[in-house]
Amino acid sequence: MGRIGFALPARVKVVATLHKKGDSWYCQFMFKRQRFNFSIGKVEEMEACNVGARADYILMRLRQNLMTLPDGMDIVTFIQHDGKPPSEVPTASAKREMPFTEFRESFIRTFSNGAIEANTLSTATIHLQHVATTLGDRFPIGRLAHLDLQKHIDRRRKDVAPITIHKEIDTLKAAWNWGTRMNYVSGNFPSHGLVYPKSVEKLHFMTWDEIERRIAAGGDDELWDCLYLTTAQMTKLLAFVKPHQAPPWFHPMLTFACHTGARRSEMMRCELQDIDLAAKWITIREKKKKRGQVTTRRVPMSSELVQVMTAWLPSRKGAKFVFGGRQGMLTVQAVQKAFVRVLKGSKWSVIRGWHTLRHSVVSAMASSGIDQRIIQDIVGHLTASMQRRYAHIYPATKEDAIRKVFG
Repeated sequence: MGRIGFALPARVKVVATLHKKGDSWYCQFMFKRQRFNFSIGKVEEMEACNVGARADYILMRLRQNLMTLPDGMDIVTFIQHDGKPPSEVPTASAKREMPFTEFRESFIRTFSNGAIEANTLSTATIHLQHVATTLGDRFPIGRLAHLDLQKHIDRRRKDVAPITIHKEIDTLKAAWNWGTRMNYVSGNFPSHGLVYPKSVEKLHFMTWDEIERRIAAGGDDELWDCLYLTTAQMTKLLAFVKPHQAPPWFHPMLTFACHTGARRSEMMRCELQDIDLAAKWITIREKKKKRGQVTTRRVPMSSELVQVMTAWLPSRKGAKFVFGGRQGMLTVQAVQKAFVRVLKGSKWSVIRGWHTLRHSVVSAMASSGIDQRIIQDIVGHLTASMQRRYAHIYPATKEDAIRKVFG
């Protein structure tokens, strides 16, 4: 269920909202520019609404100076006791310690409102689950120390790459910083001086032939993660997919990926209004360029993409999104399963996912000597590490650099 507000007079500012997760209700509110929440429990909706309305009333009385928050009393306890503090006032230092599982669920629940991409939220959930395995669900998050984080790093180094451990700690740090604003924890995140295992930079992007030569010389199948397809190979891939029995949206979406370098999530979000066949431009909705803001970029359409979209879009009449069924946006699972199923058993099955097509578009433009700024304008933001992985494909730029020095 979404959030519930309360029908108060227009002059009264509503600050408390209700949220439901599973069978339990939660109340969230703002006080002195900080966000707080507490569990109401498994109650009927009417009872939960009564608690929320009472919280709003108490907060209004506090703003009007008709009530006073006792010294040492935390605002959540004050509201839970209907503004009538218990005989023994729990001070800030003696307040209940939040167990990690509650802290984690509260963090995920807060950011489930669309503030971050669903796929990013899913990854954060997985990261925090791994941390919970190290700390334990009942670990008091307010007591988190440097030693606890190092313990997690030492446990995980046997199973995953260093970059994954870094990401798990970074996710916990983001949750911690959020927790300080929520008054769940205090102080700086204790990550200074952590010792990580040495990481190995990912290899540069490679052609199909180069990967096969490396595997023949003793390399492993992980090298296929570095694959980029040439434009000729992408054309052959599209020709292979077109006659196959697959979801109707699969070939148009694959063509879109091969001719724009768009991310999987960007294609899933693409709406009918975003494609202008007359002008031959596509508006792509981004979520990774600016934190907390959905931005857009405009990408020109190739003649082949115009042709494919002209044939495809009439079948989408009445739908909102360019790809998928009539029930809304595609899921990540549906898109990835279709990719694996269509290519299974063919030589193309070495392609690890939709991201390979994005790398292929970037690499194809780089090998043609197109300026990095233009590439980024077309495909969207690329990290410095990603740029290094395809920088070797700039033949003309490197040749000019040598010739300027040595002739």
